[in-house]
Amino acid sequence: MQFIPLVDADPATQAHVRTLRNQEAVRQYMYTSHEISEQEHQRWLSSLRGNPAQAVFVVMEQGRALGIVSLNAINTRQKTADWAFYLDAEQQGKGLGSRIEFWILDYAFTEAGLEKLNCEVLANNPAVINMHLKFGFQQEGLRRQNILKDGQRIDVVLLGITKAEWQSKRPTLEPLIARLGR
Repeated sequence: MQFIPLVDADPATQAHVRTLRNQEAVRQYMYTSHEISEQEHQRWLSSLRGNPAQAVFVVMEQGRALGIVSLNAINTRQKTADWAFYLDAEQQGKGLGSRIEFWILDYAFTEAGLEKLNCEVLANNPAVINMHLKFGFQQEGLRRQNILKDGQRIDVVLLGITKAEWQSKRPTLEPLIARLGR
């Protein structure tokens, strides 16, 4: 598995990322669930170039884009960031999310030099919440009825992990990730 900066990916891969994002199984867990237009996708790609507050990677395996993982709201002074990911619907539930989470935690706390990583997950996505908890994230809050989707108000779960917490948890997860084919 490789993690390539999205801005460095070839145009076909960049276009395929939009196809992945527009899958119903992906959109249902995003803050916005509309289909992303070509123009909106191009604006987003342009916004990433030279943007020190974001680092977006395309997850590649055997030459195929399987998803996106990103650091957002990177604050170099405070050494914090938010992170998010999404996967091709066909790849969900196969351990790829765990492999990605392991990688982004290592990347965030070593290469990116962060000391705290945060994420937000819609409360109707318990599988991802539980995965984050398994990796050592702590629930830090709940934004009640924060997102309106399909006429329903949805809570947003706030999670966070520190560098020290990850360093403590990492050794117990490394064998699991190795079995998943890291």
